[in-house]
Amino acid sequence: MNDIGTAPSPPPHVRFTYAMGGALQGLVQVPDCWRSGIFDDIRHIGRYVEGSRSLGPDEQEVHLSPGRTTAEIMESWKPDPDGRKVRLPGAGTWTEVIGRPGALALRAASPATRPERREMVLDFLEMWAGTPFADPAYRFRVGRLDGTTSFNARDHQGASFGLYLPAARRNLYFEAVLPGGEAAPRPEEPLDVVDRHHHWGTPGQLLRLVELVRERGPVAWDADAVLALSEATGMSRPAAALVLAGNPGTGSYHGNSFLDQHERAVLGFKSGELDSAQAESSWILRNEGRLDLLADVMPEDPADLWEPGGVARLAERTAAVWAQQYGVRPAPPWSTWQAAVALEAEMPAARLCHLFLDPTDSALPPDSHPQVRSGRPEPRRPYTPWEFMGKYGAHTVANAVFAGLAWAYTDLPAGDPVREGMPEAARHLREVLARDDARAGLLHPNLIHSRNGSERWDWLTDGTCDRITARVATGDLPPGRYESDPRACVPELVTDVAAALGLSEDAATLYLQLLVLPVPSDRNVRRWNAWSPARHKTAAAELVERGLVVEDRRARAGRKHFLPGPWAHAKKPLPPMETWKAPLIGAKAHTHGKHEVYAFELLPGTLPELFTEAWRLVREAKGPTA
Repeated sequence: MNDIGTAPSPPPHVRFTYAMGGALQGLVQVPDCWRSGIFDDIRHIGRYVEGSRSLGPDEQEVHLSPGRTTAEIMESWKPDPDGRKVRLPGAGTWTEVIGRPGALALRAASPATRPERREMVLDFLEMWAGTPFADPAYRFRVGRLDGTTSFNARDHQGASFGLYLPAARRNLYFEAVLPGGEAAPRPEEPLDVVDRHHHWGTPGQLLRLVELVRERGPVAWDADAVLALSEATGMSRPAAALVLAGNPGTGSYHGNSFLDQHERAVLGFKSGELDSAQAESSWILRNEGRLDLLADVMPEDPADLWEPGGVARLAERTAAVWAQQYGVRPAPPWSTWQAAVALEAEMPAARLCHLFLDPTDSALPPDSHPQVRSGRPEPRRPYTPWEFMGKYGAHTVANAVFAGLAWAYTDLPAGDPVREGMPEAARHLREVLARDDARAGLLHPNLIHSRNGSERWDWLTDGTCDRITARVATGDLPPGRYESDPRACVPELVTDVAAALGLSEDAATLYLQLLVLPVPSDRNVRRWNAWSPARHKTAAAELVERGLVVEDRRARAGRKHFLPGPWAHAKKPLPPMETWKAPLIGAKAHTHGKHEVYAFELLPGTLPELFTEAWRLVREAKGPTA
């Protein structure tokens, strides 16, 4: 009996399913029907395919004569009335590995795989090597059926299976053609059939890989190979690391099943960066794509992975497959991608950057086509940012693009490719809205009827967007400088402020930033201004001495110095700020009772305009006061 307060331990079959699901996550689906005997069940199906296993007392084979046409078979074949079938185990999901065990082999060899999961994958590969599913002499096909009948059929040329899954409302089709055979018997014509040709993953290669990992341990991690893969494909560095670790993302991780502390340490990235990379990978790699990408990137001799440059060669092969399947996307600078992660937009950082780097996805292969939802994995490519489906997708794109427009303008330096792409992104947004199609019909209500709809539409159409994008397009800002630095965008105003208040240039610069910018955190100010902490401290002390700012500690501010007067708190992702500046910069804040920012998205003007207006208010004695 369990002690009071101690949760009962799950039964062994549940523990096995959970452990196996973690070992194969993102590559193979592991439903609840995967039990500890699944390996034996797969071997059982393999023997049935080979024709070497006798049927049990409760099984009945469907005999089909050679030379009969599919039409004749479908006309004469009837399911066994007693329902005695050789059913595909584990809801048939293990068939996803056929022809593509390379991804599992890579995961087994990766140092970023938990030891207990590595052992389960090695056991799986060892089992797989002993089945006809690893034999290149066989031919396999998978697909789906329209009907709701489960069946199995076998003759001298091969075997076929239909497995109806009522809960999923689908019927899985699987067939195997024996060496020398031409076609497996099939009493029903399948749909969306895909050939699973064998390339990497012969029995010899699989057993060699298993032997090497158990003798030598996992391969050494190669951060330079990760960087090379990122640069060759446009993936972010953490996403490239996940791919090279055989863990290329999925949307179905639960709890700590994604990465533990050891795995993150091996990959060398922060938790937030890896979470964003997971979402990035899931956006691009869908369903079959994860296994397809890594199916044939392993070396002919697995021992090459342990040789000098082995992982770098693996990265080169992976980059070539990626370019063929998904194209090479433009990549943002590493610091820009990190800044996009910190923005916490509603889409992955890489996708947000791509909205500005290449809104039309011109980098995609010319023969690629949009993904479809019929269940067929070919042809495929990632969705473009504007190929959203449904209201939720339109809402996500609308929110992300408007958050990104303000961020790219104010928080990225001149010359940054994401910032330079902002005018084109705004133009493309207008182009999409102007179309008479379903996507415009979904996107338009998110601009008009959403919480910030009217403000967004006004911002796009009243000239504000044009003035802001013109600031970027004209290239007036010196390369590497930030619009958030008044010295770069309004140097004459900084001179006026310094002269009127008797301040140094640094103090006048900081004062203007505190008056206008929504998030003038210490870290941001030092980045925008290229200041050291000591220089920043000196400028702030000058403002405190003159009574222009106060020193304090406030939640989520990221700074110690504030304008005098009331303070408005805010819940993420909105920034807290001085109540005085809220109407100036387009934020909405409650000013009675509990001061709180409840809406903020777009600046109502260019930063030079806002810096100038803030200084006008101060000179007219309308500035912030205690």
